[in-house]
Amino acid sequence: MIDLEKLTGSKTYEGENWLYFPPKKHEELPLEHKDQLFYLDNESKEHVYNIANDLDILCGDDGWGNKPFSGGCYENVIKTESWATEDELKKWMYKCGVPFRSKVLLLPVFAPKDQPMLQTTWKMTVKYAETFFSYDNLIILDPKLKWCLYYHHDDIIYFAEGRRF
Repeated sequence: MIDLEKLTGSKTYEGENWLYFPPKKHEELPLEHKDQLFYLDNESKEHVYNIANDLDILCGDDGWGNKPFSGGCYENVIKTESWATEDELKKWMYKCGVPFRSKVLLLPVFAPKDQPMLQTTWKMTVKYAETFFSYDNLIILDPKLKWCLYYHHDDIIYFAEGRRF
């Protein structure tokens, strides 16, 4: 389990690498949405990455994101490879059954150290899915480690739940 109370960071992103919301786009976000974005500092990012690596969170992956969750560590794995519209994507995510109020962590997979790692809610993840799923590979992690979502840059999304520890 990842103790969110021990993670530190800021409501504003201080880095140079604006992966999700460049300054102009960030300014346009409603205040209610900005308040749900928490950028982790380097120490907290390292802590989260260490936990994800120690647990082999993608369970059996080949190291490049081509075979996530193939090691049998999760009871259920669902996959989608295509969606015609943003609404279809959001419906698929909704069907994953994660409560909107749930806190989540967004971990860029192949990111340089200056890439932002976000703590936000599942609701924000669904709302801005097209933004989050328009770059490189991304892990969306439940801090309680009950489930994990993996976005592959070829527009393939896996949702795994029921981790067998």
